[in-house]
Amino acid sequence: DFEAARQLVENYAQKHPETVMETPVLTVTTYPENGVRRVVDIRLSYQTNRETLKNMQRYVLPIFASAALYVSNEEEGAELKYSRLHAFLMERSEYQMGTSITPAYSLLRHGVGDSKAFAMVFSIMCQNADLDCSVVSGTKDGEAYYWNLISIEDVPYHVDLLSCSETG
Repeated sequence: DFEAARQLVENYAQKHPETVMETPVLTVTTYPENGVRRVVDIRLSYQTNRETLKNMQRYVLPIFASAALYVSNEEEGAELKYSRLHAFLMERSEYQMGTSITPAYSLLRHGVGDSKAFAMVFSIMCQNADLDCSVVSGTKDGEAYYWNLISIEDVPYHVDLLSCSETG
């Protein structure tokens, strides 16, 4: 099923923003269209060239590593670690709301991101620090929106980084 394959590609890119800089476009073609024996041609296409994607990856990987080191003190509790990672991400620059085909890179390099980029980046930073964090999607004011679900002492909390930054 083409839609299931497309969703797998999108899910993988969302779960690995530190290494997948751009979600590829998936195309699937079968030759011949009908029959018992067919060849399936699966292609992943990118708008950005390979060398540029590699350079983007080389830029963001050290930032993710730095975030993990920033909260590596084993004596700190999970709540403090989440808070420090939030500060690490949100105090990097003045952010502008915007959507990009390279969400992690655009957010970390240029300060441009949407709720999905913030949620994806924060989730990986938390996971790299052995903290429980996932991305949740839904709607806010009728628009697609993303936030995080974290757990402190087995109690789940919803974290919306953009609302947190607006309210302080």
